[in-house]
Amino acid sequence: MDSSFFSLFIVSNIILSVIFCIIIFIKKLIKIQITANTQYYVSVISLLTLIAPFLPLHLLKLNSVFDWMINLGPGHTKLSEIDSAGKTTETISQNGNWLQDFSMSIEQSSLGMMDYVFFIVWISGMIVMLIATLYSNLKIDKIKKTLQIVENTELSTLFYKSKEEIHLNKKVVLGYSSLIKSPITFGIIKPYIVIPKDISMLSNDEMKYVLLHELYHCKRRDMLVNYFMCLSRTVYWFNPLIWYFLREMKTEMEISCDYAVLKTLDKESHLKYGEVILKFASLSQRTSPLLAVSEISSSFKQVKRRIVTIGNFQEESYRLKMKSALAFIILLAIILTSIPSISALAVNKETHPFSDTNVSVIETHPLSHANVAYKDYSSFFDELSGSAVLYDSKMQQYTIYNKDESTTRFPPASTYKIFSGLFGLESGIITRGNSQMTWDGTLHPYEEWNQDQDLFSAMENSTTWYFQNLDQQMGKKKLLNYFKQINYGNVDLSGNLTNYWLDEDSLKISPVEQVDLMKKFYNNEFAFEQSHIETVKDSLLLEESNGNLLSGKTGTAVINEENVAGWFVGYVETVDNTFFFAVHIQGEEQAGGSSAAKIALSILEQEGIY
Repeated sequence: MDSSFFSLFIVSNIILSVIFCIIIFIKKLIKIQITANTQYYVSVISLLTLIAPFLPLHLLKLNSVFDWMINLGPGHTKLSEIDSAGKTTETISQNGNWLQDFSMSIEQSSLGMMDYVFFIVWISGMIVMLIATLYSNLKIDKIKKTLQIVENTELSTLFYKSKEEIHLNKKVVLGYSSLIKSPITFGIIKPYIVIPKDISMLSNDEMKYVLLHELYHCKRRDMLVNYFMCLSRTVYWFNPLIWYFLREMKTEMEISCDYAVLKTLDKESHLKYGEVILKFASLSQRTSPLLAVSEISSSFKQVKRRIVTIGNFQEESYRLKMKSALAFIILLAIILTSIPSISALAVNKETHPFSDTNVSVIETHPLSHANVAYKDYSSFFDELSGSAVLYDSKMQQYTIYNKDESTTRFPPASTYKIFSGLFGLESGIITRGNSQMTWDGTLHPYEEWNQDQDLFSAMENSTTWYFQNLDQQMGKKKLLNYFKQINYGNVDLSGNLTNYWLDEDSLKISPVEQVDLMKKFYNNEFAFEQSHIETVKDSLLLEESNGNLLSGKTGTAVINEENVAGWFVGYVETVDNTFFFAVHIQGEEQAGGSSAAKIALSILEQEGIY
């Protein structure tokens, strides 16, 4: 699947819809088993899932929607023409120029056609919703400006007594307005309770019921929830299930306040309280709704449900409260555990469980002789993120830096050429003595590519056109069979045959798998022709130092002419041991294969290997 923001956002909405269906179903199933407050607060907590697709999970090594928004495009990339752009990474000076890490340029693509359509439609819908919200807020502002502060001594006394009764110390403004038909409450920092200009139809007791209801909204900060509901409608305007959920939540908010008021009244007053709601029900239908306010009465359907609830009101028993608490905890667990899977920002990371390497994973002291030891090599990585995997053949022990990244799959970049060359030998397209290909005259960004190549020069110069020719002569079907035979990463060749090793949606491999493949390659566990293995080994040989041989291959991903990801995989042969390694790095710049090689060599030096 394309990893653009919109494709992930659609998947997130599907998951969201399923989760909300589950929550709604459970709430309806256990409706009589939980309190009105629990119903409402479960809905409030459920709003967390609506934030999940936009959480900055990049702090947990995940992509950020903000980067996507800034670039007005998804994270999907396309391969540019080989000769259109490129960047030669610096060689490691202290090792001569055997690490010439030439790579193809990847340019950040703009939005695809479908992404443009989705983006325009989504933004258009949000603009319409924002205009509606703005219009509603302008009406609220007009009410606020024309507000007449209540100076009636009797009403003021009733208001302050009601505040004391529910233990509300927050300052709340009470006023009249001729612009409303039903009492409303609005304002986050400074709450306002506004009652109609003409309240002659209400008795003193009935006015107390109205004030108690609106004051409970202030005490519970329901106005903040109202604004978040407006924001949710704006972002998810296209999802009818979200609209239904928010409408139900609005009703639950009012019922919860009703319950709070009923607890302060005697049974004889419950019926009168319901009558007050009915008095305003018909009046509220004559005015357009205000989106960000709490109103004592709204739709007839909502009022009907509230009246039924008021008629069935009973004091909450201890047993009911315990059931409610248990239900709340269960639903909260469902909500919280679902948040990571909803994020539309997370790169669809493929992982390779370390247990698949058939070794026991034991977090242990670095000097332990267990199968795996975890070490901190962060000082070598500077501002780059990444991982390092080292395997000691003699001790049969892994040393790993960054456990999570070491088992995460990434495009292999030019490191795939190790096996492309091997497959070319196995298929008979090339031989050790006859591996030369003639340059077709196409100018490439590197002078080293603009000449005839054999396997050894192509491996040294990472000459992409050479290995593209090998792949094309083999064909995707045969190539895929080879990758399956050696179990290379995710064995996915769904990308274009000319660039599948760079495509985020095609071939990927983890650092742990790179090391395991290099071990199997070195020991020829693939049952390939041994002479072919030796030929590729010779093409990977980089240098000799004090009798130790260093062999390997770099790989670099270049986006917008910046090195953003790099590999260095290989092995060191000593007199009595062989060490296999893989280093993968990521960064906004200077994260190419040569940088990965510097890190690998620093680690090998620290460990006394090379």
